[in-house]
Amino acid sequence: MVFETVKEIIADAMGARLKVSKDSITENTEFIADLHADSVDVATIICDIEDEFNIEIEEEQLEGIETVGDVVDKIKAMI
Repeated sequence: MVFETVKEIIADAMGARLKVSKDSITENTEFIADLHADSVDVATIICDIEDEFNIEIEEEQLEGIETVGDVVDKIKAMI
């Protein structure tokens, strides 16, 4: 459930800039290497995730987040 919601948020936030099909996004998908997301894309995705799950992710909590799975794990720990 969390993963599917995050995948939708990524696809919506990146729109036409998404370099892969939404269906090919897995928990191992890396934001920069695989999705070619830039810092603005990542910031938008994080803001949308915070709104969707009614959470606040502190900047220092973002350190080490590289994959979609990293974000999903962070969300699960917070909800």
